[in-house]
Amino acid sequence: MRPSLEIIEHPGEVRLRLRAATPGDLAVVAGRALAELELGRAPGPAEGPPRQIVVQGRDREAVLVHWLNELIYLAEADRWVASDFTVEAASETELRMRARGVAVDEAPSRVKAATFHGLHIVPAADGLVADVVLDV
Repeated sequence: MRPSLEIIEHPGEVRLRLRAATPGDLAVVAGRALAELELGRAPGPAEGPPRQIVVQGRDREAVLVHWLNELIYLAEADRWVASDFTVEAASETELRMRARGVAVDEAPSRVKAATFHGLHIVPAADGLVADVVLDV
């Protein structure tokens, strides 16, 4: 499955429809979508050394939400938007990624949080399809 993304905007939220072959690839597509939303444009070339980011959750849905929320936190706290991702390991309950990104002068504050509202990840013929809602 070729990774893809559809963004559906509603007042106060953005729904992402993600498609990818594996849970790790799904996290990459989600991270890139978040970077674009945070920056308001496609990110430029990633800078600096990679950061290792590890998240855990009770299932793959929770892992996806925790992943996005960690990226949102890093954008706010460190003024750094992750935009380039390498999967180190991905399972039903843990995700290990290396990420590079871009420094920003001000915290983006465009996306408040990834939510469990309407969240689902389902198998497709050639991978996975996920819907995740972001509070904006």
